[in-house]
Amino acid sequence: MKRTLIACPNLSLDRTIRVERAALGRVHRSIEADVRGGGKGVNVARALKCMDQDALIVGFSAGRTGQTVLGLLEDEGIDTIATDVSGETRSCLTVLSEEPPTVFNESGPTIDENAWEHFETAVAEQLDGEGIFAFSGSLPPGAPADSAARLIERARAAGCTTICDTSGTYLEAALEAGVDIVKPNLSEALTLLGHDGLESMDVPEDALERASEAAVELQAGAPRTVIVTVGSAGVVYATEGETRAVESPKVEVVNPVGAGDCFVAGLILELASGAPLHESVLAGVAMGAAGCETFPAGLVDPDRVMELRSLLEA
Repeated sequence: MKRTLIACPNLSLDRTIRVERAALGRVHRSIEADVRGGGKGVNVARALKCMDQDALIVGFSAGRTGQTVLGLLEDEGIDTIATDVSGETRSCLTVLSEEPPTVFNESGPTIDENAWEHFETAVAEQLDGEGIFAFSGSLPPGAPADSAARLIERARAAGCTTICDTSGTYLEAALEAGVDIVKPNLSEALTLLGHDGLESMDVPEDALERASEAAVELQAGAPRTVIVTVGSAGVVYATEGETRAVESPKVEVVNPVGAGDCFVAGLILELASGAPLHESVLAGVAMGAAGCETFPAGLVDPDRVMELRSLLEA
């Protein structure tokens, strides 16, 4: 099994609460609550751990919140290397109710070029030429526009398989760096292409068709794989000479936040064992669907993952 290294610069303290009904201008009392270390890359590592595969996280830690996050990750057994910076690690809040989830994400601590260089060095020291390198999530304020690209270039030079799940200019630079696999959601893909975006949790009727067009357009002219996730509709991937859609199995959604991270975990899980791309995508779809059935982001039930995977065509 190949080693997995995940760059998750913008670690967070993630709170998930359920209220009876969310409304602006009202006081809410939670029915259910969960607090844990988070960030997209952490969700990937958490889902992998559920499937008995470890991953190493590298991120920034700032202030007392950062220390709390590192302690919570240690409690979960998620290995983390932290680059200390001034300021305060961000907090993120997901509110679940009868309505679609409402998410509040802080920006994170402001960093400078010097801090980024220390972070980049910490990542480079952990690169394994036989392994998988994933860049996952947002960047804190002040991060260079080519942040993800620089790490991807280092990982590719070391011989790693590279995966990138970020957005905006950072994703655009990663594409130019020749990343092996990119995984935007439909909104992120459309925005990158200059088309009209949409809310990331919206699933229009023509979602898979729009995702297919976006994946092909992003992949054109480059030997890379583009995977566009479309929430409950499924995913579309485009690689050299092939474009395929995989519909997601129907599940009872508890919390859709983090489903894309669970997808990345499933993808890594199979790629790390030498599976072909399509099998890896199917595993990702199964894990993404299973992730929607749990209250905290990034948790999956392994038996449920296998059950959902059996429903998908090979």
